[in-house]
Amino acid sequence: MSKLALQIIGAGSMTLLLSGCSTFFTDHSDDYQKEKTTSTSIVMPDGSQPAKDILVIPNENNIADLDGVTPYETPRAPFIYYPMVAVGVVERTEAIEFSVPANISQSKRIVSDFLTALHGAGLPIASQTESQIVSVSFDFHPQGWWSSLWSNITRVHPTNPAFSFDFSEADDKTLVSVRFRDEQEGAEPSNWMSPVQNADAYSVAVRLWGTIGRQLNQTSAYLSNRESATAFPVWVDHQGIFAIHLGVNSSPAEIEAKLNAAGMYLIPGEDNMLAPVPSEDVARIGDVVDFNIPGSEQKLFNVYRRNLDDVSWENREYAYKISRQKAGDFLVIDVSSMEFPEVTSFHLVQRFVN
Repeated sequence: MSKLALQIIGAGSMTLLLSGCSTFFTDHSDDYQKEKTTSTSIVMPDGSQPAKDILVIPNENNIADLDGVTPYETPRAPFIYYPMVAVGVVERTEAIEFSVPANISQSKRIVSDFLTALHGAGLPIASQTESQIVSVSFDFHPQGWWSSLWSNITRVHPTNPAFSFDFSEADDKTLVSVRFRDEQEGAEPSNWMSPVQNADAYSVAVRLWGTIGRQLNQTSAYLSNRESATAFPVWVDHQGIFAIHLGVNSSPAEIEAKLNAAGMYLIPGEDNMLAPVPSEDVARIGDVVDFNIPGSEQKLFNVYRRNLDDVSWENREYAYKISRQKAGDFLVIDVSSMEFPEVTSFHLVQRFVN
């Protein structure tokens, strides 16, 4: 038998095998369509209760009925504030000075940990001695791709602040002097200046103040200072925003008295609004203001105020709320509309520090 004949016979056998199943065997795939359901009646014994197909709720009679429909409020975890140790602040012309109730070793450790958290990956310290820590420059405003390309073409790179922390002992405390300077790639760094002269540097100094107070409250080098932590009215949250501890179960009269003692004014006719100045001195959108020649005091005409960009924090009004926490009542001032909320919050709570 030739090879071609074998291939023909094999292909025919395979075809017959695959297609012949339905020829020699009965297809039962549709049998279920011809079947009929069977039902069996349950014979109940005499005296039994009839069966009911209902939902059984355990202790249904003990569940109270709701009177009326009330809106559902999503439960939220209370915002947590952390107590601070009293850390003195003095703003000098050349630096901001913190009076830290701890020794130099612990103060340097707190500053080093703070810089590490602020910088992220990499080494945040450029140089360090027994009495000084100098940080690397911090890029708080990273460039985009186009800006970076333009800087490489023009070789004019942005300036970034670097910080210097000087430590010295005085009366069982450590004086931490904070300064900053501008550093730019391909140029000489500027002179050391006070952080007050730069908004980013000022914000870093304010955050350091809150970090030092919070860390010392947890582990203080001088146990005699731990008792004074509860007397310090300023507390801080994990975002660096400050709040004022008012005590426990403070009445509205007590809250108003503490606001007046701190030089804060309640805005009449508005709920939960305060300002560092009287209501008539608060700047608002729509006020009629003088328009002067730039660089001169000569008045041209009057205009309506369209925004508050040129208004300092002292002449603004702020919403506030009283947060009832387990640790007591807190005065929380909303500074979220400010460009640097930590700095504004720092200025406001300083009025409550004796």
